[in-house]
Amino acid sequence: MPKHDLFQLKGRNALVTGGARGLGKAMALGLAQYGANVALVDIDLDLARTSSRELEAFGIQSMALRGDVTVEADAQQTVQAVVKRWGSLDVLVNNAGIAITGAAESISLAEFKRVYEIDVFGLFNFSRAAFGPMSQQKRGSIINMASMCGMTVVYPQEHTGYNSAKAAVIMITKSLAVEWAPFGIRVNAIAPGYMLTPPVEKMKADDPKMFEYWMTQVPMRRLGVPEELQGTIVYLASDASSFMTGHTLVIDGGYTCM
Repeated sequence: MPKHDLFQLKGRNALVTGGARGLGKAMALGLAQYGANVALVDIDLDLARTSSRELEAFGIQSMALRGDVTVEADAQQTVQAVVKRWGSLDVLVNNAGIAITGAAESISLAEFKRVYEIDVFGLFNFSRAAFGPMSQQKRGSIINMASMCGMTVVYPQEHTGYNSAKAAVIMITKSLAVEWAPFGIRVNAIAPGYMLTPPVEKMKADDPKMFEYWMTQVPMRRLGVPEELQGTIVYLASDASSFMTGHTLVIDGGYTCM
């Protein structure tokens, strides 16, 4: 098989949680450009529909589904909707997540739990839902959204909940990779660094000194842009990474090297 074919995703079906905007949308666009049909699951159905139409411009099929990742029934129903329409689920991108900042001694337990509900429990809900069709197919690629914050404590922002939740994502990735390898399911993760997303843009405008400090900690001296995750997502979704499982790819401009 020619090497360029290793990255092709034509005929494969993907589901991206939190796919209506930001990093999720950028990765969905990357999958669509390489031929995958892509379903977007988001709590904002109208925005998901708008993004879905953008994906179809690449000549693939797309659908928008409303779903709350913290609700187990939503995970099961949206996965079933993909399989019913397209016949299989080949790629799951567990992208939905939130971060709540605050000192550990003052953040509420409810806020701490909320981060885990979305970033960890939501990922687990959708992974378990995907296990059914993927195990029957004897193939599948699950890609989890971790963070450099799961590997190192970034400074000076305070978010113990987010840091520990993303560390949990990395260990869940490894655990599922081992448990589900016999079923032909690969499980990997992406750990982005500081990316140009709406919350970061707001912080840059509200606190330029903080932003400047952040950039001094990144060897490449800049933010990543969402499109710079597209190559990684295509690689992990495709046959190009067929012998990779349980790995977390760090895309952080060198931050964790410091």
